[in-house]
Amino acid sequence: MNRTKLAIALAAAALAAAAAACNSNTATNSNLGASGNRTVTVNAPNANAANTNGADAELAAARTTYNNTCSKCHQASGEGGVVDVDGDKLRVPSFKGGHALKHSDEEYVKQITNGGEGMPKFKGRLTPEQINGLVRFIRTEFQRGLTTGGATNANK
Repeated sequence: MNRTKLAIALAAAALAAAAAACNSNTATNSNLGASGNRTVTVNAPNANAANTNGADAELAAARTTYNNTCSKCHQASGEGGVVDVDGDKLRVPSFKGGHALKHSDEEYVKQITNGGEGMPKFKGRLTPEQINGLVRFIRTEFQRGLTTGGATNANK
């Protein structure tokens, strides 16, 4: 469970980095002025770029956080398994089945933040944004389309 919380925390960190990247997208807008001359505004925020690239950037940032913080235990595939942590063998759950599919986003955030059941706490090591990003990453990367006892994670 602690490792799950860690994974969620990492996703949130990645999300925060992605959000910052989205705010730096710029575009050039051209308009005809009252005199008929073309006026150009450079470095105006491009809302379309944020909408199309923002989610991708957030996911990429969360993926980086996951790879740097969570994948040692949860594996790159999200499958988990038995891992050796400081000489102790821990059974790390998979994000792709069982109870991992039944947890709410809030439960993931709590687990990553506070740790427990063998998972370290990431409060103070990851920002709330990184933790939330990790939850979205797990839902998108590992749980999309999987069923949760009658419900389906279409794209949480």
